[in-house]
Amino acid sequence: MLESYLKIGEVAELLKITVRAIRYYEEEELLEPHRTNGGTRLYSEQHLARLKAIIHLTENGFPLEIIRLIGKTRETCSTGNEGSKKISNIIENSILEIEEKINNLKNLKLELSAAKKQITKCKGCKNEPSSEGCPSCPVNKNLNKIEMLNLVWE
Repeated sequence: MLESYLKIGEVAELLKITVRAIRYYEEEELLEPHRTNGGTRLYSEQHLARLKAIIHLTENGFPLEIIRLIGKTRETCSTGNEGSKKISNIIENSILEIEEKINNLKNLKLELSAAKKQITKCKGCKNEPSSEGCPSCPVNKNLNKIEMLNLVWE
């Protein structure tokens, strides 16, 4: 049974990405399409599945180095057991990094909410928004407590 192949433009259209993005993933050694004698890239269903995984991970902030490591590790192993251990370690480290990012984002969300609460206290204020124009401003009073407020205050 012959496998059907798609050309790069067809893959780009199907996955709603640019041809340049596909070439970039190839340059980054994340993907290796088949080639005709004339050099035309041909993509199988397996290539599409791999590209979808790459796109999913990159859209969610995964570094290309980790994606490459996951994609290349198995081929460097002599047994499934060895591959399982190595890839499991990579994935576990990635999970730990994601958990740290989630915690950092939760803290940032709390800080932004606190900043918004302070800034909304200025609603309806007729004073000039500066330390001289409004010395009792709630934003000014909380600069040391809510770091983000230093962006909105002089």
